[in-house]
Amino acid sequence: MNIELSLPASDLQHMQDMLDHGIKLPPQPRVLLEIERLTSQPRVTNKSVATAISADVGLSSALFKIVNSPSMGLNRKVDSIESAINVLGLKQVVNLVKCMALRSAIGDGAAVYEKFWERSGDIAKLAAIIAQKRVSVCNIFPDQAYMAGLFCECGVPLLMQRFPEYGNSFRLSGTGGWPDMNDEDRTFNTDHCMAGYLVSRTWHLPDFISLSIRYHHDIANVNLDHRAMVAMLQMATHLYNLRYQFEDDKEWPASRSMVLQELGLNEEGLREFEEEILDSLATGE
Repeated sequence: MNIELSLPASDLQHMQDMLDHGIKLPPQPRVLLEIERLTSQPRVTNKSVATAISADVGLSSALFKIVNSPSMGLNRKVDSIESAINVLGLKQVVNLVKCMALRSAIGDGAAVYEKFWERSGDIAKLAAIIAQKRVSVCNIFPDQAYMAGLFCECGVPLLMQRFPEYGNSFRLSGTGGWPDMNDEDRTFNTDHCMAGYLVSRTWHLPDFISLSIRYHHDIANVNLDHRAMVAMLQMATHLYNLRYQFEDDKEWPASRSMVLQELGLNEEGLREFEEEILDSLATGE
């Protein structure tokens, strides 16, 4: 597997160590393998890919739900997979299908995994709305932000499967905020960001999505080309915490000014922006 995307040698070694110590990456389901086969052909048609997606009823219905949500910002309702491809583009629809497939592939249906994906879905929606509002500044589109939001913490359930006590504070709480996953990483000598990055490379996600997953807790060290996407993820997480009246994660005070800069915002306009995004989320639910 080629996992190198200009990452430090220490990161590459850490990821190899994770694989050597039993971190199991979810394989792509058959429908995605078929889609990849089709899209690798020089004369692929939207109709052939739409037919492959439509064969999986669960993925199709989940895709319609996302594409037609207000967070995507489309002007008209999409009523077929082929029309979704025509409106959003082939690559974008395939990537959204990967989002839905990943949710089914990781987790055993236990309540803790359901809560994890519910949280990830909310952050993905918030990221998509932020992208919709700031596309002229960041040149990131809602479907791209949604994908990054859903995948950004996907290393967490992998580590929960490998280490039964990983994320235990969330398991036991039932309600309340998500635990500090960086603290969990230190306890178990692992890294959920790199676990998520490994998933992204295995599932052939776009490079800028993979790097935003790797650095979604570390905006200061991601390169300039990918910093706006990380800023959206950190803003979405901040807004998620505001929505449920949780305490912000520990890195928000340090990253706040850089996030605002990347999104073209200032302190004076932050409260209004927060209210606008959260109102948009509530209206679309």
